[in-house]
Amino acid sequence: MSLPDYRGEFPPKPWDTAQAAYHIFDSWWSGDVEELQAIYSDQSYLPHPRPSQFSGGLRGRIARFWYGRPILQDSKRLHVPVPADVATTSADLLFGQPPSWLLTDGDATNLDAAQARLNQLLDGADTVATLLEAAEIQAALGGVFLRLWWDQSATDKVMFGAVAPDAAIPVWRYGKLAAVTFWTIVAVDKMGVWRHLEHHEPGSIEHKLYCGDSKTIGRAMPLADQEATAWAAELVDENSSITTGVDGLTACYVPNVRPARRWRNIPNLSPLGRSDFEGVEQLFDQLDEVWSSWMRDIDLAKARLFVSARALDDNGPGKGATFNRDQEIFTAVPTDDMSLDEDGGVRLVQAQQFAIRVQEHSDTCEKLLKQILRATGYSAADFDEDGSTGAMTATEVSAKSNKSNTTRNRKMLYWQAELPPLARTALELDRVVYGGKDYGLKADPEMVFPVRVDQDPIQLSTAISNLRAAQAISIETSVRMFHPNWSNTEVEDEVNRIKDEVEVFAPEPGDFTDPDEPVDEPHSDVRVDGDEIGGVDAADSVER
Repeated sequence: MSLPDYRGEFPPKPWDTAQAAYHIFDSWWSGDVEELQAIYSDQSYLPHPRPSQFSGGLRGRIARFWYGRPILQDSKRLHVPVPADVATTSADLLFGQPPSWLLTDGDATNLDAAQARLNQLLDGADTVATLLEAAEIQAALGGVFLRLWWDQSATDKVMFGAVAPDAAIPVWRYGKLAAVTFWTIVAVDKMGVWRHLEHHEPGSIEHKLYCGDSKTIGRAMPLADQEATAWAAELVDENSSITTGVDGLTACYVPNVRPARRWRNIPNLSPLGRSDFEGVEQLFDQLDEVWSSWMRDIDLAKARLFVSARALDDNGPGKGATFNRDQEIFTAVPTDDMSLDEDGGVRLVQAQQFAIRVQEHSDTCEKLLKQILRATGYSAADFDEDGSTGAMTATEVSAKSNKSNTTRNRKMLYWQAELPPLARTALELDRVVYGGKDYGLKADPEMVFPVRVDQDPIQLSTAISNLRAAQAISIETSVRMFHPNWSNTEVEDEVNRIKDEVEVFAPEPGDFTDPDEPVDEPHSDVRVDGDEIGGVDAADSVER
């Protein structure tokens, strides 16, 4: 299979439908108010009004309740960056504590060397940062692609890169990624729009350069025509391909949440994931509206003075009149141009300041935010919205994070299903490119997510103690449970220290008494019933 022969519109159908949705999600994610205004002012992005929305009575009220206003964002709207906070929180929940990668007995013939190189590939700060970036894209756009890349002149290992789904055209086989084309606009000049297409399939990566316009792919051009793709021109063969030397696909797709409700019946789009923003856009909009109203109240409530014309100082012809705010004494004069005070006197100066509806706006924002978090699957405790958290026990805090933990566990399954095969391919590719040892890999490595740090340490230690007492877990497993962020070396060192301490405090074989050996009774100077015990007469003992 080679790079598809793209002609005409780009991206092709049905990916143009996905691109429109990605554009809206991206605008909410970036918080671009002007872009949101442009999107929601464009009737092409909005459903056609329903006749029932213009009806009166109960039918009209119900229709307007469900379908709302035709235009969401209006002008002079302030934006609350809650969508960005949702995406960031999702990334932090998943990779705020990096996962561990484990190869067990039977996974490789050269297990130690394979594990050591796997740690170098995946435990580094560069890879963890990429995973954090990928998880944020995943939450905002419904999924993320990861691809492998290498450059022997710049890196000493195979690297991971995150690619947003609005820059990819995948090929599916039974819902699994079989091949994918990544595309990037590398230049825009008088000739048109230049796009670099990078097609990944098992065993090879194909590169091509196209020159078209904003809506069409155009025609294929030599890779050397653009500086951004000149490097590929030196590496590809006569078919514009680079042979990877491994059987695995050098890319993977990790969905956010499935199913993709809006696309479940559209071929090629149904395997995609669902954004955390899907179905929550109107709540985002309502929060922006309430916040904008609050800020408008603050602007309108600025103190203003209304001054009688009789209190102004005439600056002369053509120079107007001014009011001296430092003047202490004013002469009351009869006039009709200002209202009277309670005593019937004339007020030369009036102060006017409108009330700011702080509590009303605050309560509404709080209710909307809680509904947004409920719809997106996160707990308010993870957004630090509950001021009482500091007075709670660790157990109570953990309980208040159950919603987020459930969402985290659900997303972890997709990462554990899709990333380990790519990790294995990376390890094999790294050996081919950088001349490492033959590890004899036979299975994918295991991806282990750590326990969240908000888990009650007392509960955790109690659970581990009970499991150890029941001989249900080993020392190594208990150490990994209590220290989920430790490396394999740290875990091994801790296990050895525990074993050494157990051996130190364990009784020596000679400390145990032989059950067949007679036991000497303890001596006593007390005598009972006239019998001497320990050589002392009991009566004498009492007299003394």
